[in-house]
Amino acid sequence: MISRRAALQLGAVVGGVGVGGFAAQQAGVLDDGLRAAGIRPHAEPDPKDVTLLRQAAEEQADLVAALDSAGRDDESAIAELRGVLNEQLAAVSDETPATQSPGAGILDFASFAERAEAAAAARADGAMAAGSLAVVKVLATMSAGLEQVAVAARRLA
Repeated sequence: MISRRAALQLGAVVGGVGVGGFAAQQAGVLDDGLRAAGIRPHAEPDPKDVTLLRQAAEEQADLVAALDSAGRDDESAIAELRGVLNEQLAAVSDETPATQSPGAGILDFASFAERAEAAAAARADGAMAAGSLAVVKVLATMSAGLEQVAVAARRLA
């Protein structure tokens, strides 16, 4: 059994450690203190950021597939667009970039450009909602790149 005095002292110590940990976190020195104690802290990704990156990867893969279904008049321009889309997909996904598949020409370039613009807007919104600076940079860069893909696709239309 533990006496009331010992329980109060233990509570005060635990509370003091908690307040000290909170203060160290706010001051930005908690990780340094933990390293000094021999503990190796690591950052956990924000679940919201993980979701944003997963959505970006799924939509990017859809754009690659949509490009492959577009007309095949200018293969070099399509290859350049596919290269940009695959590079962006590699930035947000561990999956290998899609390879060119024979397209049936179901989607025209004007429709593809609209999809690219919608994806660019979604990436810009995601960048504004992201918590990590690294995720903000990736999504904002993707947004700008997708705007350029849309401009290039409109030229092909």
